[in-house]
Amino acid sequence: MKDISRSLLSFRGIRTLFFGALIAISTVSCESLQNMLSSQKSPELSMQAVAIKSLDMEGITFSCDYAITNPYPVAVDLEKLAADVIYNGSTFTSLTADEGVAIEASGSHSNKLSFKVPYESIISFAQSLSGKTSLPFTVKGSAAVDLSKVTSLQNAGTVSLPFSKQFDVPIFKPGLSVSNVRIELPSYEKIRDAIFKGGGKTLIQAATLATNIITGNSISSNALDGIDLDLNLLFDVDVSNAGTAPWEFALNGCSIETSAGSIADVGSSDNSSLKITEDSTIPMKASLNTLQMGAFIVQMLNKRGTNPVFSLDSSLSFTELSYTKGLPLAVSYEIPLSSITK
Repeated sequence: MKDISRSLLSFRGIRTLFFGALIAISTVSCESLQNMLSSQKSPELSMQAVAIKSLDMEGITFSCDYAITNPYPVAVDLEKLAADVIYNGSTFTSLTADEGVAIEASGSHSNKLSFKVPYESIISFAQSLSGKTSLPFTVKGSAAVDLSKVTSLQNAGTVSLPFSKQFDVPIFKPGLSVSNVRIELPSYEKIRDAIFKGGGKTLIQAATLATNIITGNSISSNALDGIDLDLNLLFDVDVSNAGTAPWEFALNGCSIETSAGSIADVGSSDNSSLKITEDSTIPMKASLNTLQMGAFIVQMLNKRGTNPVFSLDSSLSFTELSYTKGLPLAVSYEIPLSSITK
């Protein structure tokens, strides 16, 4: 009987220990699961940068780079990203992007928000300021991410990811134009001699044609065929800034498109630097030869035909803003032949 009693006691002890262990294991498992779910990361949005995307003669286009990370093992949906561009407490413009975009499992999605601030608005906003060279703008908004596909999250709905980024807009309005286009002719004697030598004309005929060119009388379209004569097309590039932001302008290149093709040999007429930091006039010169550009030269002399287009390849830097260096600014101007003087 004593042996049987001892056996029963041993069995009861073992059973107690067994169920106690099961309860402990179950408790640890539940706690671990709860800890795992509670410590699971949420989606994150980072506004990486706001920078000038491009310039033109109407305004400054900005781009806002952002990224959204998805920590879950399933894809989630970005319902919409919306933002306001704010200046002085008021909304300047509103933006939306990426409606219905899927963010892959354990992945990320990157994109840009772009908007334009016209120069007229910049100058208007700056009228009430004194001594300022830039305006403080803010991009503020949120992204709505649908988490309903994440089964480990009970009653998961839509989470809002807010963001805000301040950036500076330079107080700037560029003026860039081509003016004072004119032909620089050689002397009467050089024109006459070149016509006589290469044009198959008598000295009297050469003298008559040279006189017509000098005085502005109309000449025939083939009058300069076979004649080797150099002349210059002079013009000014006028650069200005109606704002207060310190700036540096660089004229990187210029081409002139004509009915006869492109004039590539264009440069500063006085060999001065093409980098300027204040309102300036840059004198330019295109070297022309009648053997290559005879038809265009006749059009300019007669003031009839296809107008030339002056294309300026330039860049701007705002010296107080580190993220605005060497911004391209390309501009083209059609110049009426009737405005070209000698």
